[in-house]
Amino acid sequence: MKRLSFLFTLAALLVSFTQVQAQSGQEVIYIKSPKFSSPLIDKWISEYKTVNPGVLIKQADKQQENVDLEFTIASEADEDTRTADQQITHTGKYALLPVTSAANPLLDEISKKKLGKKDIKELFFVVDPLAEEAESKRIKYLDQVTIYSGNGASSGTEVFASHFGYRSSDVRGKKISGDDIYLLDAIKKDNTGITFNNPAYLYDLKTRKLKENLVLVPLDLKKDVFETLASTDVDQVLSLLESQSFDLIPVQYVGFVSSKNGKKDVNKFLSWVLSEGQKYNHAYGFLQLDEKALAIEKGLVEKQQLLSVH
Repeated sequence: MKRLSFLFTLAALLVSFTQVQAQSGQEVIYIKSPKFSSPLIDKWISEYKTVNPGVLIKQADKQQENVDLEFTIASEADEDTRTADQQITHTGKYALLPVTSAANPLLDEISKKKLGKKDIKELFFVVDPLAEEAESKRIKYLDQVTIYSGNGASSGTEVFASHFGYRSSDVRGKKISGDDIYLLDAIKKDNTGITFNNPAYLYDLKTRKLKENLVLVPLDLKKDVFETLASTDVDQVLSLLESQSFDLIPVQYVGFVSSKNGKKDVNKFLSWVLSEGQKYNHAYGFLQLDEKALAIEKGLVEKQQLLSVH
């Protein structure tokens, strides 16, 4: 009996070893992504695996250079600088909203006047003194708050600055190194701080509410729009930003950079993200693509799939 048990154990070990060997020789698709998008990409990978168990997709380590897909904020500058071998596939959008601490002692003062475009420029950017309005019309609390912005490769600072006609170097205040999640830490430590960030970080994605002790800085928008933003419900905010665009709220495409001559399963995965993966965007704080943009992206991926076959 002991011998029979031993044989069964040995057989199981051999099967396990064979499976490990087979898996080690399997082609792996590696995805590199910033921290704010990793939960969504993990979801895409796990859901894709349920219908395509033979495809192995993994998120790459930070130090890994050779990857098949790199998630990026797809700015026009990024698209202009891609090589002839690269393609960018938009898989959604993200927004940037101004935020401060609920403990900010200037909150009542800040809430008295909703910020228009001129106010945002004056508050967040180093403005040419010759272009400023008279001193009496300046934001009263301007010199009493500290603006915090990021300077990492995946930071939304460049998108925010570009939207209002500036460069990231023009943003006032203090620069925080590393991921943009640290901007929220900065305004928790400094109650007079104001920053901006994307919904994936601003909202508790389990409760769907704005994170504790955060308050959106009021913007000069129509009453119903402002009430939706102020409702602190991330699903309502995302749906609003999908249905309408606002000069005061930067919204930018996000997506994957990949090689046109890459692994054959890469485009299959991208096609699935565009057809099935979109329904997970909201859950992780991202906007879905509209029908027109979705059709364009699907067409480009399908074209690339046909080219890779030939």
